[in-house]
Amino acid sequence: MDRLITLDTETTGLDAANGDRIIEIGCVALDGRIVTHKPEDALQLYVNPERDVPDEAVEIHGITNEFLADKPTFVEVADRFLDFVRGATLVIHNAAFDTGFLDMELGRIGRGKLSDYCKIVDTVKLAKQLLPGRAVSLDSLCRYYEIDNSSRTFHGALLDAELLAEVYVALTRGQDVLEMHNPDADNLPAIPKNLVVVTATAEELAEHERILDIAEKKAKAAAAWRKLGTPTTEGEA
Repeated sequence: MDRLITLDTETTGLDAANGDRIIEIGCVALDGRIVTHKPEDALQLYVNPERDVPDEAVEIHGITNEFLADKPTFVEVADRFLDFVRGATLVIHNAAFDTGFLDMELGRIGRGKLSDYCKIVDTVKLAKQLLPGRAVSLDSLCRYYEIDNSSRTFHGALLDAELLAEVYVALTRGQDVLEMHNPDADNLPAIPKNLVVVTATAEELAEHERILDIAEKKAKAAAAWRKLGTPTTEGEA
């Protein structure tokens, strides 16, 4: 399985074809499907765009011309970026935007396109397939999967890549198959006579109810489990 890396960029504007440039790249590598939060699994690069950052862009990401003045240009960080992502599957929210800018920057220095180095998954397209009819912005998906995005007062490439990693894991968490069919149902082994039944504690039942509440809220329907009756806690008859 390819290494999974979430990626986001911040830019001077919205149009790579008309002179807007990248000013931040954020990447988060997953360990399998686990977000490790280890420093070595993250990459954050600030980039001097060799042009001014408009005030309206600063209002979105908070990255100023003064902050970027002493930062390296893209050609100076390209190898570090490509070494981090080479051979991976990049998970990008609205991939066409970020890949458009990265392709522009790579093309300017004769390094081809991002797809020459990586496979790319667009989580906007994925979310529309898996959650039809729902809003699929990063903030909307964070709310849907109850992922804390309260620190997102400004857009930031590394912060958004971290949130996207959590969203991607939640978005692609499939239902395991539960096989109920037994081809030899008439010859099942006897239930052991010394079988011990351990009932749930009050705390465990409360947590179970909390999970059912979340499931009902998302499904907009009553959980079938609750139709089976109320289980007892330890010590109850």
